[in-house]
Formats: sequence, C-alpha cells, structure tokens
Amino acid sequence: MDFRFTPEAQQIQQEAIEFTRKEWEPGKWDTQILVNWHHQVDEAEEAVNEFEKKLVNKGWWTMHWPSEFGGQDASIEVQLAYREAMSYAGAPASLGGGLVAPVLMLAAPKWMQDEFLPGIASADLEFSQGFSEPDAGSDLGSLKTRAVRDGDDYLISGQKIWGTYRNPWIHILVRTDPDAPKHRGITYLLAPLKDADGEFMPGVQVRKIPDALGRHRWDELFMENWRVPARYILGEENRGWYTAMTTLSFERSNIQAPATMQRQIEEYIAFVRELKATRGFSPLDDAPFRNQMANLRIEIETLRMIAYRVGWMQSRGEIPQKESSMSKLWADVQYQKTMKTLARGLQEYGNLLPTQEGIDMPNEGFLNNRAFMSGTLSVAGGTTEVQRQIIAQRGLGLPR
Repeated sequence: MDFRFTPEAQQIQQEAIEFTRKEWEPGKWDTQILVNWHHQVDEAEEAVNEFEKKLVNKGWWTMHWPSEFGGQDASIEVQLAYREAMSYAGAPASLGGGLVAPVLMLAAPKWMQDEFLPGIASADLEFSQGFSEPDAGSDLGSLKTRAVRDGDDYLISGQKIWGTYRNPWIHILVRTDPDAPKHRGITYLLAPLKDADGEFMPGVQVRKIPDALGRHRWDELFMENWRVPARYILGEENRGWYTAMTTLSFERSNIQAPATMQRQIEEYIAFVRELKATRGFSPLDDAPFRNQMANLRIEIETLRMIAYRVGWMQSRGEIPQKESSMSKLWADVQYQKTMKTLARGLQEYGNLLPTQEGIDMPNEGFLNNRAFMSGTLSVAGGTTEVQRQIIAQRGLGLPR
C-alpha cells in the first residue's frame, strides 16, 4: 500500500485549507449539526449554502462527478485529499450530490437527470432523505411505508423519522409489494414534499423532534394518501432496494472523522495553553492526562490509516465492504472517547451543562455539547452492532 499523495493532491489540500480559512467563519452555532444552543438555525443553513455556492464557483462542488455530467472525473486520491483538508480546516461542506446524484446518473432517464442534476450541481437543490422508520432503522429492509398505485401516481401512507424534512424534495423508499420478500417489493422515488409556495403537499405532516438538549434537530414525517407522480421512480418498481445500493466511484473512506478530531485536539491544546498563561492552570499539567492525550492522537492516526486504506482500495477498483465498516465503527467510538476525554480534562468546566451559554469553552464553545451528544453516533447511520456484524461476517468469515 502506498498512501503518499501526488503533487496534484497535495496542492489541492493546501488550496482547500487556505480557501476555507478565508471564506468560512463559524457563527454562533455548531456547524456539525447546524444548531445553536436552543434550536435549528435558519441563518446557519443560509451561511452553509452560501459557502457551498463558493465551492460551486471554485469548481470543487462537483469535482468528483463524471465529466459527462459536468464534473471533473476527480480521482479517488484527489477526492480523499480534498475531503481531508476541508474537514481539517473546519469547512461545513465539501462535495455535492449526496446519495441522490449518483443514483440519478446511473438509474434515471435523461429527462430526470436534466430536471434535477443542474440544481444539485449549483447547490440550489437539496433532498431530504426518507429511509428510517420507527421500526426500520439499521434493519432498513423492514420498512412499512406503503405506496399504492393509483393511475399515474402513487398514494403513499406511513411514517419516516430521524430526518430533516424541510427541503422541497425528498428521496424515499416505499413498499409497493407487501407480499414480496423483505428486500424486494421496495420502490425508490423522488417526491415533492412542498408545493411552489413552500407549503407541505396534501397528506404530508412534519413534526419536530427535540434532541436530548431540547433543541430542534430532527423531524418525523407522517404521510396519508400523499399523491406522488409514479414517473419519479428511480430504477425499477419493486427493485428500489438494489437501486438505492447503487454507487459511483465516489470516495467514501470517512477521512473527515480523523481530520476533524485532529483539528479539535489542536484547538483544545491551544485553548488550555492560553488557560495556563491567563489562569495558571492547564489540564496538561497532569502527567496521566498528557498520556491520555498522546494515546488519543495515536488512535486518531490509526483511524486515518484505516481511512487511507479504504481510499487506496477504491483507487484499485476494489470494494471495501468490511473496511468501510471498520472506518465507521472506529470513527464513532473514537469520537465519543475523544470528546469525553477533552471535557473531563477541564474538570468542573467539563461538567457544565451542555446548554450553558456564554462561557468560554474550546471547539467553538461546543465541546460539552459534542461530548454529551456523541453517544448518538452509536446508532446514527448504522449501529455499532451492525458494523461489528459486517466485520465479523464479511471480514472474518464468521457465521451469522
């Protein structure tokens, strides 16, 4: 394995760091989840979208797209180097398209590509995600939201949860054949959540879900006979599960995680050194804590090497199934450990309520928030148990 970057990749890393430090100024919100101390912040979303448009103008927002769709065919190496630099610099966004653009490119007719891809490429269009349900999260194949064909439309009824259902469009998995085996009978759709006036479509209701600190972070979506044009099918009817699993050769190493943690540790060290100079106290005065910090840095570097390995495998045309799960699992566990260790190092300050506003704290003032909320990573995006199962079965060949 050769993890050394080419001069081209090194150059874009440097440019990305300089660009972000010049063009992005964090406001009084936690850019990792776009909330402040109390609720979802519209100003934060607007600021992030403004930054995304700067990336569009720079030519970076769709660098990873195929050239036939207006991209630059950026290699996996360049994508990885760029993402790492952007995350290290604290950028709130880096590459556009999410899950929707690759599926449109591979599984949609040209008229759908022409309708949606330009808006995604210009950072004017973003999709909500309608996957998880109350009884179908990590076991997504158990979803129950029903779609019944009615002429040229589907009538959709059911419930989705743990998303942010505030965008004008949503990409959603629905069950169109309830008698088919679990992963069959599912259809993948693009659907309009709101009308031209910004109001939710008839049959759609969205309710806020507060997080553990009482802030509006997530929503739940209720649908009752919501009429959606059947022409917006992605792929084939009843084969949406396989369409949703479709992917292009986009970098997915999770390199953002170690890069972000490295930056947060460096910011923390700068903070406590200032604390020493002004108040005569620093957590780094304690030898055991210094050892803990050194261990964190080693563990984060190990995670970085795992992410590099995923990128290296992709660059060779290999499919890093277990390796991607290793990167996700390690990143989630490491982030929890890192944030909680940093908070404990501040002693009584680290025990302040995460909602305590106006007190000088490291990591943009959100250290305690991040430490407190880090436990959710064990569930979000695939539980740690599921990741361990994938590693055990696909990596070690163990039985179910």
